[in-house]
Amino acid sequence: MTRIKRLTQTETELKSQIKDYLAIRGIFSFPITQGLGSYRGAPDRIMHFQGRVRYLEIKLPTGKMSDNQLAFMVQCAGDGIDYQVIHRLEELQEIVG
Repeated sequence: MTRIKRLTQTETELKSQIKDYLAIRGIFSFPITQGLGSYRGAPDRIMHFQGRVRYLEIKLPTGKMSDNQLAFMVQCAGDGIDYQVIHRLEELQEIVG
């Protein structure tokens, strides 16, 4: 039986690429894990870059943010906190160079 290769990337794979890229660049970051007691809508990763803290929500190009994620993003905007939605590794590369 011949296996058909998957041509699309999963969100987990994209998250892994972003984690690895930031580590290679020496940029401090860490994931926010979801579970019992976690804040609903919190982003996937926090990054420290150029003296600022940035929240990173990682979505595939076809992915949609939940109402809680949108509310968190609006709260960040109101508080002047950097919040980026990353759909491709190249978007992150444009931010950090």
